[in-house]
Amino acid sequence: MEKIKVEICVGTMCHIMGSHALVEVIENLPDKIKNKLDYKFSPCFNVCNEAKTPPVVKINGNYYENVTPKMLDQLIRDII
Repeated sequence: MEKIKVEICVGTMCHIMGSHALVEVIENLPDKIKNKLDYKFSPCFNVCNEAKTPPVVKINGNYYENVTPKMLDQLIRDII
């Protein structure tokens, strides 16, 4: 089974808007879920100028904007 690719923007604007809480969501997932993820923290996606509202997360190539911790947790669980 291919792992789910999750990237969290931790650039300045996303960090100010709460991406640090999204990092905590990933780090606190149960191992049985975390082992199904290929995750990384990216310095910037350069999409804020494309009307994306931070914090931005990319999952399997799709961008999600204005992501909350609850939303990220639910997105991951829905995909799994």
